[in-house]
Amino acid sequence: MYAEVAAVPDELGMPAMDLSVVLTGDVIASIRQRGERGFQPERLGGTVAGKTLALAPDYSRTAVVLDTGPADADLHGGDFDPLMLVHVLGHELGHAFLGRLRAAAGTIPIPAQRTQTPEEAAAILAYHAADEYRCNLFSNLLLTSTLSLPVDESSGQRRPLHLGDVFEDGYRVAFAEALDSVHPGWPDLIRRYRHREIGLEDMFGLLVRETEAMLILVAHADAVEQAAGHAPLLAGHAAHPGVRDVLALAWNPLRAVLDHAQPMPSSADFTDVDRALQDCGRHIAEVWASLGVRGHLTDDEELYLTVS
Repeated sequence: MYAEVAAVPDELGMPAMDLSVVLTGDVIASIRQRGERGFQPERLGGTVAGKTLALAPDYSRTAVVLDTGPADADLHGGDFDPLMLVHVLGHELGHAFLGRLRAAAGTIPIPAQRTQTPEEAAAILAYHAADEYRCNLFSNLLLTSTLSLPVDESSGQRRPLHLGDVFEDGYRVAFAEALDSVHPGWPDLIRRYRHREIGLEDMFGLLVRETEAMLILVAHADAVEQAAGHAPLLAGHAAHPGVRDVLALAWNPLRAVLDHAQPMPSSADFTDVDRALQDCGRHIAEVWASLGVRGHLTDDEELYLTVS
């Protein structure tokens, strides 16, 4: 796998970077020691097993932290999974490469010195979710090019191992279990604001965070389905209102851009692809508007939120 990974930066035309990989039995402490002091590992659909940390704003110095579990896990019946470690390494290397390419392309949104508008927040959510999808597919490329399953007795041939073999139906099940948190969950959140059970800014902040968490879960799960050669994730739940009225409108435009680009675009293509992905944020903002939540800037550059 080393040869495949080492060749990627040159193939992409990526600027040089100093990349370190940290193997740790305490992923929370290792990440907090490197600058993310408030880091928490829990995520919708699972827990974090690795993280890419930009030690310089332009990703010229980057650390990939990987959770190996306790040092004696294998001696005491622990859950150490070497195949999962290989996947997480590939996934996080993808984040490191995308971060370096994005910094070189200059497409990182400049943080506003005020509260973000829905459209600004949605553009960031769009490329965050797209990156999770692409990093899973990058991991899958490494898996299929370096690992294979034992010889099949019926065919007498080996099959390349893919991401579907790593996760099986885990992400698919997690996604199905989370759908009700979108609908009726998000309309209920807005209803709580209307009933004065939560403040306006708190409601919007929670809506943004829940949208990001759900889109990242969709991105992970849909990439596993794609790697396994299955139908797109949302197609199997098209009748659920959380898919029909919300997630399909937000995710399908992103998936359309991703389907027409390489998981790791070259530096020559990166700018156009990244801008197209961030432009898909408008569909996320339109979903929020369909739920009644809109926002615009006043003449003195303050965010004015409305709920209709």
